[in-house]
Amino acid sequence: MAKPENQSSSTTVLVVFRRRSVANLIAECLKDAGYVAAVAEGYDDALRTVAVIQPDAAVVSASEVEGNPAEFLTQLDCMPASRGIPTVLVAPTKIQAMLADVAAHRHSRRGYLSWPLKCADLQLIIQALLHTDEQRPEPVSSKELVLDPRLRILRGRAGTTILTPAECRLAEYLMSQGGRPIALEDLLTRVFGFYRGNGNPALVRAHVASVRQKIKIVTGGRDLIRLVGRRGFVYLGG
Repeated sequence: MAKPENQSSSTTVLVVFRRRSVANLIAECLKDAGYVAAVAEGYDDALRTVAVIQPDAAVVSASEVEGNPAEFLTQLDCMPASRGIPTVLVAPTKIQAMLADVAAHRHSRRGYLSWPLKCADLQLIIQALLHTDEQRPEPVSSKELVLDPRLRILRGRAGTTILTPAECRLAEYLMSQGGRPIALEDLLTRVFGFYRGNGNPALVRAHVASVRQKIKIVTGGRDLIRLVGRRGFVYLGG
């Protein structure tokens, strides 16, 4: 991936994983994107490292194997040296990453990724967190969410996550309808490209369920997509 625009060659990302092999893999991914990568082995080492090098962002394992992730995040947010550091949480599932964040100070500069971790997604979400600008116009927005279709990044008050291409098309379409109920058949044709009467409704339901979960993650638990009747959906985020 090309080096992010306006990125300084001294931009440092701290990788916090107890498993050295995993940490090194992520560090190499970051170096390929043009970042300076530093590695900390576990939460205690990470807090000491932050105080010394004051990184610009962090990629943190939210697995209980590492210790108590919520306690670590609270300590990290309260450190003067961290300056509200943008943080990407990595866990077996995105919902587990969100739950690890419950006791910490929530802020919009938090990102969520799950395994298998893709380098391209990691680079995009770090770029988005580092360049958060509330005055910058976004392609699609509502009271609760901001969606960048170009980067497939969904942002809410509790964090940021990556959408798949299909999830991005679905979220963009639902958000653009201004609260108007959309029939499942319309989603099959307008979002997924099937001719009317063709396509598998289970495909739509599966993608809606995935988008709903990711919306809950970035809004801190708010469910903004509701079922209408037996074959329709509506976005309630304004």
